Amino acid sequence: MNRPGPLISLAFIVLAICVSAAGQIRRDVFAYKVGPRPVISVRNQYGRITVSPTAVDRVVVTVVHSDAVQILPTQNENRVEMITGSQPAGPRADNVDYQVLVPPDACVILSTAAGSLSAENLQGDLIFEGTTASVDARSLRNAHVHVKTLSGPITLREIRGGNVDVATASGEVTLLDVSGPMVQVHSGSGTIRYAGNPAGGFFKLVSGTGNINVSLPSAGLARFKARSVKGKLDHQVFGPQLAPLPAQGNALLQPALASFEIHSLRGNISLREASK
Repeated sequence: MNRPGPLISLAFIVLAICVSAAGQIRRDVFAYKVGPRPVISVRNQYGRITVSPTAVDRVVVTVVHSDAVQILPTQNENRVEMITGSQPAGPRADNVDYQVLVPPDACVILSTAAGSLSAENLQGDLIFEGTTASVDARSLRNAHVHVKTLSGPITLREIRGGNVDVATASGEVTLLDVSGPMVQVHSGSGTIRYAGNPAGGFFKLVSGTGNINVSLPSAGLARFKARSVKGKLDHQVFGPQLAPLPAQGNALLQPALASFEIHSLRGNISLREASK
């Protein structure tokens, strides 16, 4: 278990700047020198966490918070952990906002109950955990992405080369130009949307009662196997020359670069070409 050491051993720089006249809002900046592939963990309760890359071998964290909230930083070798101290619950809860700069190859773990989580232009693995928090990740390369929320919306854009694993109870999931060896999305009641070029790999989209909508530039980019137990199957992606399939049946295209396996218990499934 990591323990905060002496301030000098943490090697951080703290700048406290009063934003309000009453001195109730602080802006703290923490900087840590790290090696290759560091692990960066930020745990918050209410507020935003935004992560973007920096070219240097440092992690720089800027935190905006009230004087009533304590920030607990820790560095243990190549791992940096930022924890927000006790935050009062309820409508008057103090938000704490993090802006985090990390090396592109860092493994990043983000957690917040309510607020937002976002990351862009990274190459290391990412883990997002939230309750009602929204998740937005874009322009990731060769990164394994794991997302778990209760009801927060999830948007993944321009992700290439890494495995993607998304699980949510009721949040809506949107995938735009996402591809990888394995892309899995499980949603209880939220809608799952995929649009763009899947490039290659295997896609598994599963919902309980939520609809699943897939739109590709061309039907020839992928083969599909789709089934809804009690919902409807709209497969215009197959083109008018193919005979319609039963709403509760299976749909299968000829082998292609990408493969989609789509299942829903009660939700409707729509497979279309983007131009149609």
